Amino acid sequence: MIYGDLRNKKVLVTGSSSGIGQATAVEFAKQGCFIGVHYFKTKQGGVQTLANVKKYSTGILLKADVRNPRQVKKMVSMFAKAAGGIDILVNNAGDLIDRQPFETATIEYHDDIYQTNIRSIFSVTQAALPYLKKSAGCIINVGSVAGHHGGGPGSGIYAGAKAAVATETIAMAIEFGKYGIRVNTVIPGLIETRFHQRYSSSERRAKVAKETPLGRNGAPEDIANTILFLASAEAAGFITGEYIAVNGGLYMRA
Repeated sequence: MIYGDLRNKKVLVTGSSSGIGQATAVEFAKQGCFIGVHYFKTKQGGVQTLANVKKYSTGILLKADVRNPRQVKKMVSMFAKAAGGIDILVNNAGDLIDRQPFETATIEYHDDIYQTNIRSIFSVTQAALPYLKKSAGCIINVGSVAGHHGGGPGSGIYAGAKAAVATETIAMAIEFGKYGIRVNTVIPGLIETRFHQRYSSSERRAKVAKETPLGRNGAPEDIANTILFLASAEAAGFITGEYIAVNGGLYMRA
């Protein structure tokens, strides 16, 4: 689907070297947007995403450790200079890092989880805010179904961080509403990406698919298309502080 109001928007997508971020960057490119493709460790993935973006539009490759505020500020500044501002920020970067249960997890692991999944959103959003205020843009944060059901074995700390994403989204929506900035969250279920290939066995992925009412696990494009919907003022201009669960019914609410 083409959203006419997204054409020529300047879109920064963190964690876009693979999976959900990569699909999101490409789908925005199909809308005619200028894309900031961000990576940290997987440069080849970032290069591939940018190549895919350039089939439809154009953009820039950006490297930063989102746990490092200095690198974040430099990345955001580079993107804004190249694009001429920022209209849409997609805070997708995040990672499980490891599976460590509460009983034996190290404090270093705990802190790294929160820096990667929560402080990153704070740092990137704060750096991008001056540009988003000028454009009355929007922010889409990517959470996880783990933030609602506590996660699988060894992912409870990650689940806590992802629950914070949803709560901080509400707080940002309240604070930034006066600038005309909308802030929402997408809550993916099990999406078939490199992330789950790394952290979930094929048996577990099959089990989750069977337990999901729609009978399958998600694809990155399922999340990307929901992000596009939330980014479009024509489609979602009166939606803010909300989260949309995109998980085939794995998690439902009244």
